[in-house]
Amino acid sequence: MMRRQLGVALLLVLAGCNPGRTTAAFFYAQGRAQLEAGEYEAAVRSFTRALSLNPVLAVAFNDRGLAHYHLGQYQNALADLDSALHINHQLEASYNNRGLVRDALGDYRNAVADYDQALLLQAEDPLALNNRGLAKYHLHDDESALADFNRALQVRPGFVLARNNRGLVHLRQGQPDEALADFLAAMRGDPTLREAHVNLVLVYDQRGEYDSALAHGRWAQRLGRPSAIGFNNLGMAFFHLRQYDSALAYFDSSLARDPDLVLALSNRGIVNQQMGRTAAARHDLQAVVQMGTDPGLSADARRRLARLRP
Repeated sequence: MMRRQLGVALLLVLAGCNPGRTTAAFFYAQGRAQLEAGEYEAAVRSFTRALSLNPVLAVAFNDRGLAHYHLGQYQNALADLDSALHINHQLEASYNNRGLVRDALGDYRNAVADYDQALLLQAEDPLALNNRGLAKYHLHDDESALADFNRALQVRPGFVLARNNRGLVHLRQGQPDEALADFLAAMRGDPTLREAHVNLVLVYDQRGEYDSALAHGRWAQRLGRPSAIGFNNLGMAFFHLRQYDSALAYFDSSLARDPDLVLALSNRGIVNQQMGRTAAARHDLQAVVQMGTDPGLSADARRRLARLRP
């Protein structure tokens, strides 16, 4: 599942200013450069120095929140973004970014509320539309999600993230051809978009085109360590090729990234069952039932457990 691109933080206006090396403006500019270079811990330190010199610099709170988000420090990110909005409740980027943090915490309804506020401040912002659409997708509000992705693409026709995410909705609505078209368009628009390759693994696997699924899986791996759902999708392709050891390794990797991904847990249980590993299969399938987060997977796990020998 697709991670959203971060909202672009507002830049501090320094026109006509030549900041010295001990000013809040200097440390803020330094932090911005570090943030854009992916040096998130250093960026946090620089923004903290800027805020020690100017405690009401809203954009520094916003950008430090982004750095915390990248570091997986979501509560710190929330605190900074709340502070930014307390100082300046008109910062559209802070609403957008706080929505992303809430997404990461699974708080999708409040994330939608933040994206709504961002869109009130900057109507038809394609990034906020895309992010709200994905939060609605997580809430299984597919029609509203589709409307947001369509609008984002009307505003910015080449927006590959929205194209990729729209494909997820089509796939869940049982429209694999439309999903395939969206994922391929997203990949062609940005061949380095790992999520598009990961989603193509799933579509080609469902179509029985396992060689194509594995080819895109290898591309996804070259582009960086896959997400939990990416590892799961690769595992499914190997499962259908009857390469069970490889499938099991990918499901293990998926669950190492996200221990609560019930889909990977279910799939690992099925592979263990197929390999005759009864105790391991029972452990995974019982965990699926106990989690109870997906009624369909829970029902399937109960049926499989009933067929397992004692």
